[in-house]
Order: sequence, then C-alpha cells, then structure tokens
Amino acid sequence: MTDSHQRALIAAYFLSRFDRKGVRSLGYANFTEAFEAIGAALDVKPSTVKHMRDSFDPYCSQVRVGWYQRTILPSRANVIAAYASLSEEAVAGIVQELLLETSPEVLLYLAPLNKASLVHESAVDAEATPYATRIKTGEEAEDFFKGYYPKLTVFSGAALEDMRKLGVGFDFRANFPNSYSVIEVKGLRAAQGAISFTDKEWGVAGILGDAYYLALVRSLDTAPDLQLIKNPVKQVPVKRKTFESVSITWNAYL
Repeated sequence: MTDSHQRALIAAYFLSRFDRKGVRSLGYANFTEAFEAIGAALDVKPSTVKHMRDSFDPYCSQVRVGWYQRTILPSRANVIAAYASLSEEAVAGIVQELLLETSPEVLLYLAPLNKASLVHESAVDAEATPYATRIKTGEEAEDFFKGYYPKLTVFSGAALEDMRKLGVGFDFRANFPNSYSVIEVKGLRAAQGAISFTDKEWGVAGILGDAYYLALVRSLDTAPDLQLIKNPVKQVPVKRKTFESVSITWNAYL
C-alpha cells in the first residue's frame, strides 16, 4: 500500500464515521466532491476513496451497511482502533494534514497502518494484527452479551439500546422507565487477560459512576462466562498508556 493510499484510507475512515457532517467539515458539498478532491490531492482514483469508505461502513457508519459481507482487513481494523476515541474535530484536523504534500506529522498519523503487513493485504487473515483480533474478539463478546442480557436481573424491565456506532463511550444503554444504565462490553479469549478502555470510555465511566457497567466476557474460546462490574473506575485497577500519540487507552489485567 502506497503512502498516498494510506493517507486516503484515513480520510475514508473519517468520511465513513462522520458521514455528511464530516464531508462538510472538510469543506466539500457532497460525497462526490469529497471523493474527487481527496483523490486529486493524493493522486488516488476517486472510486478508490469511495471503496475505502464503503469498507469502513459496517463498523463506523450509522446510515450505510457497506461491505458487511467481507472480513475486515488489517489496515481497516488498525485505523479504527487508533482513531475511534478521537473527536470529529481532531480527526478532521489529521485528515487535512494528510492531504498536504508535506506535513511533519504524517509519519505519526500513518503509524497505526504500518503495524500491519500490507503488501498483499487482500490475502491476509483478519486475525493477522492485534487490532484486527481485538475487533473480532469485541464483536463476539458483544454478541454473547446481547444473548445473555435477558438473564441479567439488574436490568430487568429495561429495554436494551445499541449505542455502538454513536461513539458515546459505551456499547449499550439499558433504558428503565425513569432512568438508565450503560454497559461497555469487553471480551477475553481466555479466563484472564488484558483489556483496554479508550480515554473516552474511561472518562464517561468516571462521570456516570454507578450507572456505568463493564460487562466482561471471559473464556470466549471455550465456555464464555459474563462478569458484570458496576462502576469500573472504582473497581478496576488500571494503568494509563499512550498509543501512537493519537489516542489514550486505560489498560487492566483482570
């Protein structure tokens, strides 16, 4: 994957995640204009930029399904993992830098992509990088949680609302008649292991306190078991870790 295509991939992620609002924040009137302008700036075909956006849509877009039938590629998984916790304004600024021919920050912004082996990416298994594996593990844990949810008496009478594509710092909201609780789902392949909270997730957990739950699904590869942890900021010991200087995670070993 060329430098230009790497830059285009991050721009495409931004267009997928923030949709028409993101298009306007970059100064374009519509998607067609955005594809053409980004393609011209990076010497990449506009159709390539569009196809890249479509490949992010199943994981980022609230309005388009995109290429949901395809396995996520390592480069897409790495970009999502690196930028998911950043605001629209922050990612827009990064994209604008990437569209310049000379920018001192470009190598920093492209670092998440360089973690993957991208030479023959179409043939690379989705589990070839830690970030792709993390996304796959998270999806399996979330599916298990949705099936297990009716058994959780603490949420009896609460309708479950999917918040995963809204970027609000948690995955689900349990809506009671006069209140709500929120749930962030994490998964572990084994009985114990490391999990990460984004800076936003950890910040929201601190604000919501007892209304914030960590649903930890252990032993996904053998016999999945769900542990519900109320107010994880008070219950879970963490260490802060800066990741590639574009996001912050809070790591725990449980």
